Amino acid sequence: MKKKVYVRPISVMLSDDVFNQIKTITDRKNIAISEYIRETIQEKLENKNNGERENDPWEKEYYTRL
Repeated sequence: MKKKVYVRPISVMLSDDVFNQIKTITDRKNIAISEYIRETIQEKLENKNNGERENDPWEKEYYTRL
């Protein structure tokens, strides 16, 4: 039996401008929007793990609350 790779669905609201930019990119690359979003999130997480944490305003806000 094939193992599921993606098991947690999420929903996000995007502005028309952001959606249209993503749609243009994914059409040009001939990939699914969900694939593009997963790749983009993965890149952000990898960058965060490679030392960008201190420059990330979301991280600062999170750790300030702890």
